[in-house]
Amino acid sequence: MKYTIILILILFCSNQEENPKSIPSDLKKIGVSDFYEPNEILRIWRFPEGGAVFEELIEIKRNGKEWKSIRYTYLLDEFSNKPEFQNLRKKQTLNLTEEQILEFTNDELLQKNVKPNKENQIFLSDMYLAEYRFDNRANYFEFFLEESGNNNSAKMNLITLLNEIITE
Repeated sequence: MKYTIILILILFCSNQEENPKSIPSDLKKIGVSDFYEPNEILRIWRFPEGGAVFEELIEIKRNGKEWKSIRYTYLLDEFSNKPEFQNLRKKQTLNLTEEQILEFTNDELLQKNVKPNKENQIFLSDMYLAEYRFDNRANYFEFFLEESGNNNSAKMNLITLLNEIITE
């Protein structure tokens, strides 16, 4: 019995990385309803430090030959019905060009060498979780905007773009 429980836990934990993040309830209010529709998709979740009442999702997706890029700011469940935070909820079209998008949506993001590089770096910052799916393959990875020295050029191009978007 003990080994069965351990095996079930191992299987449960190992399958967690293979499934996309579920849609938060506040994102559903904004209109995000399906995480499976596009041919190619990159989702980046931003989890701000310091007790923020919101999170963000940047979604870059391709249906056929058409690319769309949208930034959602949504409230955490415990704050989603509080009137004083409603003005934080946003949906913003990013209007990224195909050339910009192709700098980071490519097979390099499907490689396993996309771990955050935290060596010799001491900082507090927002944490990012990304999901990139294309052609029945998926990769999930986390990163920090301050990380440097990573040899995955697609990831570094993505970090550069996000630095520009977040500091606007």
